[in-house]
Amino acid sequence: MLRKGLSGLHRWVSLMAGLVLVVLGLSGSLLVWQAELDAALNPGWFRALPSCDAPAPEQPVARVLAVLERAAPGRQAGIVVAPHEAGAAYQVWERRDGQGVRREHFIDAACGRYLGFRDRGVVRWDAAHVVPTFYELHRYFWSGESGATVAGTGGLVLFGLGLTGLVLAWPRQALRIASWRRVLTIRWEAAPARRWYDVHRTVGLWLLPGLLLISLTGAALVFGNTARAWVSAVLPMQADARMARAKPAAANDERSEAASKDPIDTRAAALSPDEWVAVAQQQFPAARWSRVTMPVGKGPVEVRLLQPGEPRADTGNTRVRLSPQGAVLNRYDPLNAPAGNVLLNWLFPLHSAEAFGWALRVVWSVFGLVPALLLGTGLWLWWRRRRAVARLQPHQ
Repeated sequence: MLRKGLSGLHRWVSLMAGLVLVVLGLSGSLLVWQAELDAALNPGWFRALPSCDAPAPEQPVARVLAVLERAAPGRQAGIVVAPHEAGAAYQVWERRDGQGVRREHFIDAACGRYLGFRDRGVVRWDAAHVVPTFYELHRYFWSGESGATVAGTGGLVLFGLGLTGLVLAWPRQALRIASWRRVLTIRWEAAPARRWYDVHRTVGLWLLPGLLLISLTGAALVFGNTARAWVSAVLPMQADARMARAKPAAANDERSEAASKDPIDTRAAALSPDEWVAVAQQQFPAARWSRVTMPVGKGPVEVRLLQPGEPRADTGNTRVRLSPQGAVLNRYDPLNAPAGNVLLNWLFPLHSAEAFGWALRVVWSVFGLVPALLLGTGLWLWWRRRRAVARLQPHQ
């Protein structure tokens, strides 16, 4: 009875949630290569720019902000992002507005040129927006935080389907090698129904560890506060490792007060953005900075850096929080962090496959196709079963 109940649960949950899982899988297969795709589609932003024979600016962040002010007056910088490739454009991200849209500006710091912008949070299929559009689909289902909840719940559903599938496929005589050989191989010479049942079960079993890892890390990234609470309940953690997001709809004075509870001496003059970067790099001399989160009102600054050996290989997870006057309020070193933080630091690199290079990314791309395969074979088997039951019932 337990097996029969689990079989029904597995079948109907798959049918109801299958489309969500397929979208998550297929978009995830693409986003494993999002940096390369974005650079191929937009080389003028993500590849090294033609030289204008100008020396590299001594204060690149200030130069970038000055170009933004001149080219797009009134636009407020939320985050300044250093280029991943030497000589490419800097990015300036505005904070998301009330509709969940964030504008990204691209600026050539050396030549002082404004190169254009794009909007995240909108659905557009031109070269500039196609990769962010797929990201917003995968992360938010084009519906903001409510869509993120759908995506995170989809990850949990896939995790549950993997576990119930494992129970259903577990051979009754598990100690016999022949039993495991039967469930782990596909009999291609069998009748179509049996053959596709074997495909559904065997592919699911062989790829189950990866699917469980991808689904659980994805859900943990969406439900980050819950994941941190659960991890901190069992493992030591450094609290307040990252700066909370500013609320764009709040008034300036309210945002300033809520941005940080750290005591900040505002009597001294604020440092320049490049001086913030210099102070942060003094804390981690071997690191290079990747992002500067600008202060909201009189709130803190956060400089994000990448140290050699970090699992987060694109931007790093090293963080230094400063007052605008340059006082170090908090520093976070992921290479010497408590066990709970180390576990959380690995969530994104494992989910995105950036942790182990090209080989894992290829494997993860294949895993992204598995929900479509399992749904297709499961749907065909369900339809065939329904048709067989209908033939057996007497006609009215």
